[in-house]
Amino acid sequence: MVSDSVKARVVQTLGKWHEVWDGERVLPAFPGGRLGLCSRGLKNRVAVGDEVVIRPQPDGSALLEEVLPRRNKLSRKITFTGREHVVAANVDVLAVMLAPTPALNTALLDRYLVAAHAQQIPAVILVNKMDLLDERDEREALAPYAALGYRVFPMSAKRREGISAFSDSLPGTWTLLVGHTGVGKTTLANDLAPGARRAVGEVDRRTGKGKHTTSSALAHRLKNRGVLIDTAGIREFALWEVTWRQVETAFPEIAAENGRCRFPDCRHRSEPRCAVREALAVGRLPEGRYDSYRTLLEESAG
Repeated sequence: MVSDSVKARVVQTLGKWHEVWDGERVLPAFPGGRLGLCSRGLKNRVAVGDEVVIRPQPDGSALLEEVLPRRNKLSRKITFTGREHVVAANVDVLAVMLAPTPALNTALLDRYLVAAHAQQIPAVILVNKMDLLDERDEREALAPYAALGYRVFPMSAKRREGISAFSDSLPGTWTLLVGHTGVGKTTLANDLAPGARRAVGEVDRRTGKGKHTTSSALAHRLKNRGVLIDTAGIREFALWEVTWRQVETAFPEIAAENGRCRFPDCRHRSEPRCAVREALAVGRLPEGRYDSYRTLLEESAG
């Protein structure tokens, strides 16, 4: 006998198959009806974190009938196809992890922060492998973010140092963990959710690049009622449907100068009497932040 439809939450995607949690158990689920059809412009119609309607089947699986409207989503553009990849949906917090190896990549950090800002997702910054990072370098790289109010959590996941401060901030939330390949996301996930059993990779000594150990997003239930979504490490994150104004407001120190520009729609490139470029010239605006803004502005959807 087939059960009535119930609500569930997607905790992993595996091609056309998914794993969903109905509050008591995890079930394998297969999309049915329209959800079983491909959609142009989308890499995936179902993402981890999606709230869905399922119909449990007698064999212990479930038919995935409907994806409910999303509160938010973190998406990226697949550069060689132009399609949207929804990394995760219905996220309460975005945690961006950095590390000095393969690189303390604040350019990638800015991309994530802009995408999170556009979807109104609060973000925090994790700095892993602190034992390998010079404190002065850390301060110089992250001072602009701390000044803007972002919470920064220094840690060494491998040594299990500084993790509790981050984990104590997670109760009851669905936290999406992202970052460059090799920064230590899987090590952190394994510590916070011992049942994760993810393989831990190493950084290639020849290239300085991390080796992929996570092939898809996977949600882990934590002891504090929170959920940590571990994701595959990436080497690029292209913005998806973010407007130029959303890029500007994601850089508060740039948006704050906008009111003094000659034109209200000034994009701070070469327009006359631009207050942002004036602030840059006198050193009030960090050059690295402005360069990052300009790069992301060129990718914006207009």
